[in-house]
Amino acid sequence: MDKISVFIADDHELVRYALRTLLEAEPDIEIVGEAGDSEGAIAGCTEAQPDVLLLDLRMPGVGGVEVCRECRMSSPETAVLVLTSFDEDEEVFGVLAAGASGYILKDSRAERVVAATRSVAQGQSVFDTSVANRIISGRKQPRHGLDPDSESLSDREMEVLQLMAKGHSNKEIGRALWIGETTVKTHVTHILRKLGVADRTQAVLVALKAGLVRLNP
Repeated sequence: MDKISVFIADDHELVRYALRTLLEAEPDIEIVGEAGDSEGAIAGCTEAQPDVLLLDLRMPGVGGVEVCRECRMSSPETAVLVLTSFDEDEEVFGVLAAGASGYILKDSRAERVVAATRSVAQGQSVFDTSVANRIISGRKQPRHGLDPDSESLSDREMEVLQLMAKGHSNKEIGRALWIGETTVKTHVTHILRKLGVADRTQAVLVALKAGLVRLNP
């Protein structure tokens, strides 16, 4: 089985060392490079084409949003997992809009970092609940904040969307709702169309900002 290739971008050497040590201990993960500034992150990601880019939002050079955007353009198959802290709230939605697959706190438990890395590599979205709740508490919009001409989501689609927001795969959603995986895929397609977005991450982003879903357990 191919290993999950990971590129680490953080301006703190100690953080890079800790992440590298943590992830290299996993048999299914390999580190293919690291960088301590934005320019190095973009160049390294472009060259290595990793499965996952662990990205610190605040590094010397251009902002994390631009790094994410550039890396997603040069390496479309790379999933960007943002490492964030509370004082970086203002950039979280921006980096998600730029194509990131999710974000976790820098002080997350080791197993959380490993699990999140595997999840985004498999195409899932990962959102740290505490950060998301802090952000949307001041930004939540009523449901009619969406395009008034857009179609309403059905009750089942809302259930699927809620589970998508919690990072569940189609198989896991199907198991939770007692429906087939093919049916889940159909619901996801309808959700993306109705919300006017291209992928699951964008759907969750729109839903969070509009107050359609919550990340509370």
